[in-house]
Amino acid sequence: MITEWRKLTFSTDELAAAITTYLLATRGMAKDDRLGGVAITDPHNVAVTVTIYPAVSGEPSSVELKAEALAALMVAHCIRTRTPLPRRATKSIVVDDDRVALVLSMA
Repeated sequence: MITEWRKLTFSTDELAAAITTYLLATRGMAKDDRLGGVAITDPHNVAVTVTIYPAVSGEPSSVELKAEALAALMVAHCIRTRTPLPRRATKSIVVDDDRVALVLSMA
């Protein structure tokens, strides 16, 4: 049986854009808040920590995003940017060097 796979490696800016959209929609991040660094905290289980700097004075906060949330927000970003994704593909994420990649495989 032939297996096809595709790996979409997100640049730091693309990942930050996808995370910002997710945080605005689900975590109550204000539109004027600024996303700080995105750090891969667990390369084996693919988790990242992002720092949010509030627009008004206040302390920055950190949010950890685990693999399930990252995969969902990466797929949503691809849909929003009209990057074609096969519906029946098995989707997973991996750390590729210092970036996060969405892996699509079809058997």
